[in-house]
Amino acid sequence: AVGLDPAAVALLYEAGPLPASPRAIAERIKAMPLTLTGVQGLERAISSAGGVALDGLDERLMLVARPGVFVAGEMLDWEAPTGGYLLQASFASGVVAASGVIDWLDSRD
Repeated sequence: AVGLDPAAVALLYEAGPLPASPRAIAERIKAMPLTLTGVQGLERAISSAGGVALDGLDERLMLVARPGVFVAGEMLDWEAPTGGYLLQASFASGVVAASGVIDWLDSRD
């Protein structure tokens, strides 16, 4: 069904007959409970620790040692759980870095 592997389809059937419409299937998938039981090894990691040290950056997220080079998101040395917090912090640091780029370019004119 809809390109899902057999195990995923079997889970969808746990809630009753498979809906006919793709939208209804998507709604069922979104409503499926997900229980986390552990973590995988580093080889399966989506992200890992490490990155550019914060003391090597200015307030605009520009590298002190490389003026004109800006970093954001997972390029920074900080850790957050994968998901909403990580995404929000990445987006927010992207806004800070983008503003820094604009300010830096304007200051060079």
